[in-house]
Amino acid sequence: MAIGLNLDPEGPVSSSLTKLANIALINVWFIVCSIPVFTIGASFTAMMDVAWRMTKNREGTGITKAFFHAFKVNFKKGTLIWLIQLIFIALLYVDYRIIGHQMNLNGGAEMAAYIVFGVLVLIVAFTSWYSLTLTAIFDNTVIQTIKNGLLISIARFPWSLLIACCYLSPLILLIVPARTAFFCVPFLLLVWFGAAALGAAYLFRHALAPFLPEGYDETPVDEIIPDEDLYPDDYPPSPDPDNKNDD
Repeated sequence: MAIGLNLDPEGPVSSSLTKLANIALINVWFIVCSIPVFTIGASFTAMMDVAWRMTKNREGTGITKAFFHAFKVNFKKGTLIWLIQLIFIALLYVDYRIIGHQMNLNGGAEMAAYIVFGVLVLIVAFTSWYSLTLTAIFDNTVIQTIKNGLLISIARFPWSLLIACCYLSPLILLIVPARTAFFCVPFLLLVWFGAAALGAAYLFRHALAPFLPEGYDETPVDEIIPDEDLYPDDYPPSPDPDNKNDD
């Protein structure tokens, strides 16, 4: 006897499966579009653009269309921000090599040097994550976006730490047994980056709440928005870290 499974398309099971499929799709497109390396910034921005919409169920029905539209629109700014951050990453790597191999420091001084190095790594990482996410949400110059990313990430430091936990979650594979890590790799390639982006997007909504325009999220989340209306020509006003609303 055949057993049929009739799922309500508006029910929680169907919605969860759709969300999971969307996460997997943006995960795959992020990996594919990041292969040239210099496109990582634009790819990350596109992933965060779609993840940001998913937090309010406003991603529409065409995830691939949404991703590549965001990739195209933000390609120049996302790439420039990423290349600037790469310069800082290269400088940090040089500093790391100097501390580890060329500076004759005693135990205490070496520990202090590594702590300073770790703080600088966090600052660069926070600035990169915030800047590329702000690129997906606001219209601004590259330099101003990086400045805002730095200032907001510091001003909203507790949220920044939680966001870091999302993005750095794959590093857990470095401390688990090799056999377990090996079996986790397919999961990593299938959904991990997309899931981390969605989790970070929810946190970004809290972190950026004081800087979003008044009434930004008043559109009902259950309202069906046609794909062609997903991409208005006007972005929200750029955030001003020095003039924010209270939570």
